[in-house]
Amino acid sequence: MPKTTIKVRTKRWDVFNRECKAASLRRDDFLDRALPGEIALLQSIPACDEEGERWLKKTWVEHGAMRDSQLHPVPILLSKNVIEQLNSACAEKRVPRDAFLDCVLTFFIERLYEAVIVIKNPRTTRDLMWQISDVLTDTREELTDRDRDGFIKEAVDEWCDARYLVPFCHDFYRDRLFFDAERVANEKSMLESLDIFRDDDPAPKIARLTHNDSDAGSQS
Repeated sequence: MPKTTIKVRTKRWDVFNRECKAASLRRDDFLDRALPGEIALLQSIPACDEEGERWLKKTWVEHGAMRDSQLHPVPILLSKNVIEQLNSACAEKRVPRDAFLDCVLTFFIERLYEAVIVIKNPRTTRDLMWQISDVLTDTREELTDRDRDGFIKEAVDEWCDARYLVPFCHDFYRDRLFFDAERVANEKSMLESLDIFRDDDPAPKIARLTHNDSDAGSQS
């Protein structure tokens, strides 16, 4: 397969590599098989206009990415067809390829989490499916359906509190990758209201904002 180079966040790439290794996945093979489904979702969002494209290019590294803005280039092997799909979709939507792949990696890391737990130990009781099954197969006569529903809700709530669920939202790519003049104006207005945007290049100001959020304990 041909090689292409992408720029990725150092910490996120390290986590993704660890997840693939723990799941006994060949990283590039997994990306080649899984990317077409994500590309199809990218193709379903509106295209950025010129102003939105410029804004996204300037801000995607800082946008929604507290604590991890260091990029480094990495080579990956993808089939020619997938590379063409990737390049075509990003050009059509006027989205930087690295920005899209950053979102993809965010989703993949979260999606692989449960699978990795099970693959490392198929008899684990830590995964959500096992916890729900444990409740549903409990044969104690004193356990009512209401009790079961309550235990399952507790398990799900605890799982939700521990996970970063935003990547599973249907509008995940649109929320992060679609910008037009109206949304850019709203973003600038928001930054101005926080007194951190005074020039044409928002990246340093956004970096300062995310640094402050990080200090306050916000989640990346």
